[in-house]
Amino acid sequence: MIQVPDTGFTPGTIVLAAGGQPRHHEFQESLAKVFVPNGTMLQIITSCDVANNFNKGVRAATGDWVWFLGDDHAFAPDTLMRLLNYNVDVVVPVSPCKTPFAYPFVLHGRGDGWWYIDLQTYSWAELNKQPLFVLPKGDFIGQAGMLVTKSVLDKIGDPWFKCGKFNEGRLQEDVWFCKELQESGCTVHVATEIILDHYWFMAVSAKRINGRWVPSLKAAGFEVVLPDL
Repeated sequence: MIQVPDTGFTPGTIVLAAGGQPRHHEFQESLAKVFVPNGTMLQIITSCDVANNFNKGVRAATGDWVWFLGDDHAFAPDTLMRLLNYNVDVVVPVSPCKTPFAYPFVLHGRGDGWWYIDLQTYSWAELNKQPLFVLPKGDFIGQAGMLVTKSVLDKIGDPWFKCGKFNEGRLQEDVWFCKELQESGCTVHVATEIILDHYWFMAVSAKRINGRWVPSLKAAGFEVVLPDL
């Protein structure tokens, strides 16, 4: 992190939930280069329990806000400053889904309560309408890159991240957190002009199309054929 004095913003805490080892050098480089208000702290909590990591990080947080990160993302150095500049209680950049075909990880609710299963992602066109998009209540977004004021976190209370609430067999602590933010009366804003790259291991392969080999990418049961350049 690069501590910057006289930004006009109060300090807060970056909370990183991670495994026992770093996953991507691109994230480490992003974290090293990101500009933060002077006095900002970093809490790195490691284990395989993502929800518990975030909860521990919030308990140890200082300052007026918390910025939630995972180590499978990369971002520009001015990302945090741009989020702070919106001056809202909750704001989230857009992170594409890891799996093809890289739709934004913003989900339409089904309108029949808060049940979360096989929800439809937003299209990019839906997010191109305005730079700060108000997420309708009942729709969902994850916590990747989410900036939340400490006063909002205090309103929700410990534990902030809970597992198995939508479906006992799945974690979904991120979208449940989004639900609780909305139910507490908070407006969740999506910063549509700020993108968090999302890293995923995939195979570079090739596939026969019309009798000839063309390059392709394989990931999560999908194979995406690339233009033969």
